Amino acid sequence: MSAPLSCVADMTDLPTWLPLFILLAPLATAALLLACGRRLTTVAPWLAVIVMALTFGGSVALGAGSLHNAEGIWNSAVLPWLQIAGGGGMPAFGLGLGLHLDALGAIMLMIVTGLATGVLVFTTWYLHDDRFNPRFYWQFTFFCFAMLLIVLSDNLLMTFIGWELVGLGSYLLIGYWHDKPAASADAQYQANKSPLAAGIIERVLSPGHAQLKAFVMNRVGDLGFLAGIALISWVVAAWCASTGADAGHLLSWHTVFAAVAGGAFDQAVFAGLRGGDLLTLAGVLLFIGAMGKSAQFPLHTWLPDAMQGPTTASAIIHAATMVAAGVFLTARIYPILTPDALLVVSWVGALTCFLAATMACTQWDLKGVLAYSTVSQLGLMMLGLGAGAAAGGYEAGLTHLFTHALFKCLLFLGAAAVIHACAGHQDLGRMGGLGRRMPVTATIMGIAVLAICGLPGFSAFVSKDAVLAAAWVAAGERGGLAWIPAILGIATAGLTCYYMARLWFRAFTGPERDHAVTHHAHDPWPRALVVLTLLAGFCFQPVWTGSFNPLATDGWLSRLLAPAQAGLLAARYPLDDQHEQILHHAHGLIMILATSLAVVGIAIAGLIWWVAPARGWNLAERLRGLPPISWLWFATTRLWGIEALYHHVFVRGAGQAVGQALAEADLGTAERLARIDGCAPPAREPEQPSLDGALDLAGRFIAWIGSGFNAVHNGRIGTYVGVAALVAVLVAGAALLVAG
Repeated sequence: MSAPLSCVADMTDLPTWLPLFILLAPLATAALLLACGRRLTTVAPWLAVIVMALTFGGSVALGAGSLHNAEGIWNSAVLPWLQIAGGGGMPAFGLGLGLHLDALGAIMLMIVTGLATGVLVFTTWYLHDDRFNPRFYWQFTFFCFAMLLIVLSDNLLMTFIGWELVGLGSYLLIGYWHDKPAASADAQYQANKSPLAAGIIERVLSPGHAQLKAFVMNRVGDLGFLAGIALISWVVAAWCASTGADAGHLLSWHTVFAAVAGGAFDQAVFAGLRGGDLLTLAGVLLFIGAMGKSAQFPLHTWLPDAMQGPTTASAIIHAATMVAAGVFLTARIYPILTPDALLVVSWVGALTCFLAATMACTQWDLKGVLAYSTVSQLGLMMLGLGAGAAAGGYEAGLTHLFTHALFKCLLFLGAAAVIHACAGHQDLGRMGGLGRRMPVTATIMGIAVLAICGLPGFSAFVSKDAVLAAAWVAAGERGGLAWIPAILGIATAGLTCYYMARLWFRAFTGPERDHAVTHHAHDPWPRALVVLTLLAGFCFQPVWTGSFNPLATDGWLSRLLAPAQAGLLAARYPLDDQHEQILHHAHGLIMILATSLAVVGIAIAGLIWWVAPARGWNLAERLRGLPPISWLWFATTRLWGIEALYHHVFVRGAGQAVGQALAEADLGTAERLARIDGCAPPAREPEQPSLDGALDLAGRFIAWIGSGFNAVHNGRIGTYVGVAALVAVLVAGAALLVAG
């Protein structure tokens, strides 16, 4: 962006070049590492670390500015990108590119750049001898640039550009080991998988398949996102034309929110919808895009397969970047979301968090548990946002987004250390006893487990309980079926404590179940342990509240997020003393209920996976044979049949049939393509009509016309005289016919 930056609010101490540096430094690093290739093999890791550390330092500076002036909003100058002239009933408008920074963006910048720096330092150990090592760092820094573009974007168009670039970055990272065969043909996978493995379609489980699956499923969500952008563009452009408002930066957050507040959707009619119904449609369409990125049901199946990438890539994809983008977008467009749209968000989040939690309870793969846990926690964030700002859902959902980013990144990096120590094995059933060989890793992962469980004194005690309290308050206001999302969220809290405690007990306690897997295990290198230790510090509640009182729920984060509620959201969602009182009582009730469920969930996991095995009892096997537990175990290990349904309907069924039909309509039959390539003899019968064949026929017809003209234009005067005579005769004959 060549346009100068300018400060338009009170954040006058902010260096105007700093946000631009934070955005473009990772992109420049990615370009340099890509251009140099293996020539910078030894330098690339530390160059990436230094650049991301500098961006983190800049982000902290911006965050400190936000702490001193939480209400300040900073925008760059706008770089015009496209100007559309009015005409034919369409008003003139312009699209531009610019940067936007507020408290929400400042916090997100610190989360993204801070975790990226830590993950890169950890990766210098984890992938130090990997054959594709130099490739990881340029793909990683490019991915970070794309996420920072979403965070700093000041308009929907630029957000969508970052949205697609994030998809490209995740595509590259998921397919990092692109030459790895499908699980069905992978001898190492077959030797390492659990006897209880089920529900996975192994012939389509590989990095290549996983990256395509993520790419395609996100395009489904992006279709809704694009439709929402188109609808908002049309409505806002018409509003600007009717009110005389500036339409030069049509899709900027300021213009869109001003149009919504000014009744733009009350003046428009589309498909018989107007006013609140039309605004609801626009909000839901944008939310469909968020569903794809944040792996919300039913677009959630790509995320567990994304585990085919390096575990350190999973730590950033599933913590603060790609999957967080959907939650961040939902928060950013909050003033657009009507109560009906928020109800949709609430239901989708509740179904996602509960279904994913049930599937995490029976996963045998270490990373599989964390993958479904991520899906579940993202659903919990959406449940909070869907509760509405008046119920405290806006602040609760975002707080859980931030706390989750830290402890989930820690869990993935801890899992990377365990997998590395176990020579690539990920089967929880073959681990056990690792706490004696990896005491530091076991302790740190135990802290992260307690954090996600939300016990008093740990980070999720602040955020998860706030989400559940908001859902409870919203259910009381909405009534009826609206209680179901709240109940599903509370049930998810109990299941989360069970499956995370199960993971820890199976990996770190008891005897060694497979000496060949665990006998070489040890804690990682010191620099990796430093990263794990630093992240563990953010799992404690005082970091987020500024108080050592375990019952304190307010802190610096609440003060930063409050201005957004009191400003843009106040007009749509009243925040009065009555709501504060109701929310206070709900917090007390949920605190008791959630803590009780946490204790019960951890106790059940300890009984089944620690106490019983120590006494020689296979309690898990006995429970799996008892109805209805056996039915639930069968359904959850097979992922509720959703994966198989998609595969048979969209991949092998209708999808394959439609794809083949389109291919034949476009290119013709396989035999025709073989003849074009010279691999088959000429056809004796007429070819099946196809688009490619029609184009070939048109080309041959034009060539035939050209050869005719070539015969005439041969440079001989006699030919030209003959043609001229023939033309004269034809013209004279035509004239006589007309005269007659």
